[in-house]
Amino acid sequence: MPVDRSPLLPAGDDSAPRIKLVDNMKAALICCVVLYHTAVVYTSADRPESPIPGFSGLMMVLKPVVMPGFCVISGFLSRADLDRRRAMKQWQLATVYVVFQALYFLNNLATYRLAGFPFDALPVQIFYSEVPVVTWFLFALAAWRTLLPVLVLLRAPLRLSLVVAHLALYVDLRMNYQNLLSFLPYFLGGFYLPPSLWALLARPAPRLALGGAFVAATAASILWSWLSPNADGGFAAAFRRVSVTYNCFNGVAPSDEPAACAAADALPKRALFYLASAPLLAGFAAVLPQRHGVWTVPGLMSMYIYLLHPLLITNGLLMKLAFDALSRAYGREVNVWSPADRPSAFAVLAPASLAICALLALPCVRALCWPLVEPPTHLLFRPPPERDGTSPGYSI
Repeated sequence: MPVDRSPLLPAGDDSAPRIKLVDNMKAALICCVVLYHTAVVYTSADRPESPIPGFSGLMMVLKPVVMPGFCVISGFLSRADLDRRRAMKQWQLATVYVVFQALYFLNNLATYRLAGFPFDALPVQIFYSEVPVVTWFLFALAAWRTLLPVLVLLRAPLRLSLVVAHLALYVDLRMNYQNLLSFLPYFLGGFYLPPSLWALLARPAPRLALGGAFVAATAASILWSWLSPNADGGFAAAFRRVSVTYNCFNGVAPSDEPAACAAADALPKRALFYLASAPLLAGFAAVLPQRHGVWTVPGLMSMYIYLLHPLLITNGLLMKLAFDALSRAYGREVNVWSPADRPSAFAVLAPASLAICALLALPCVRALCWPLVEPPTHLLFRPPPERDGTSPGYSI
C-alpha cells in the first residue's frame, strides 16, 4: 500500500497517494476532540464527583484514544530526516504555536472581563497559561519532529521513551509541557508503525474482531456509568482513577491530591493506560470507513478544527448564551463551576459539536484563516543557492 507521510498541517502540494483509513481516523478523532472539550466546558461529564450517567462512560473511553491517536498518526506521518522543506515546516509550526497562544490569551482576557472577573492584560502569556490549552500538541509535535533524527539513532528509542515517560511523573514540567514526555511513546510508536498495519485493519476478520471488541468495551463503559454513577464507588471511583492518570499526562494533579502524580501507584496506572490504549486505538480504527467520503473532510481540515474550536466553545458571548439556555432548561443557574449534569445536556451538545466540526471544515474557513493556521513563514527564508560547477550544494 502506498504511504502518505505528509505533514499533519495541510501543505497542499503533496502528490503521494493517501491512506484513506488514516484520513478517516483523523476525521473521527477531531470530532471526538471537539465533543470532549465541549462536554468539559458545559457539562459535568468529565467530573468523577458528579458523572453523567451513560455519557461519562464514553468520556472514559475517549481518554486513552483521542489524543494518543493523534500522536500515533503524527508519528506515522513524520520522517527522521530533516531536509530544508521539513525544517521550514518546523518553523511554521512554531509560529502557529505562538500565534494561537496569543489568540487564546486574548480570548480568555475578553471572556473574563465580559463575566466581570479581573484578568491582567499584560504581560501577555505566550509560553505559560494557567489553564490547559490545546497548543501543547503543537509544541510537542515541533519538539518531537526536531529530535526525531537523533532519537532514531538510539538503541531502543521506543522502550527508552516509555522509561522516560514513567519517570516524568516525578518531574514537574508544569501544565501543557508535561505532555512532551508523557505522550512521546505514542508518537514514536506511530513512527515505527508498519504501513502494512493499515491494510491489515481493512481485512474483514481483524475488523470484526478488533472493532467488535472496541464497541463492546465502549458499550460496557457506558452501561456501567449508567447503572453505577454514584460518587462513592463503582463507576465514579474507576472514572476518578482514569481521570487522575490522564490528568497527570498533562501535568494537572487533582487539587485535593497535589502529590497524586508522584504517588507509588501512579507508575502501574500509567503503564496500564499505555497498555489499554493499544487495543482501543486498533479497535477504534477498525470501526471506521475504509474509503473517502464527506465524512473525511474534517480529517483533511483537522488542524483548522483543532486550533479554532476553542475560540468558539470558550468565546464569552457564546458561553453566556449557552449557559443562559441551560439555566432556563434546568431551572437553576448553570455555569462553569456548576455545569449541566443531566444526560439531556450532553445529548444536545453532541450534535452541536458535530456542527462545529462541519462549520470549521468549510472551504471558506481555510480561505479566511490560512494566515493563522498556515502562515507564509517560507517568505522569511532565503531561496536555496543554485547548484553549479563551482558552488557546493545546499545542505542542512
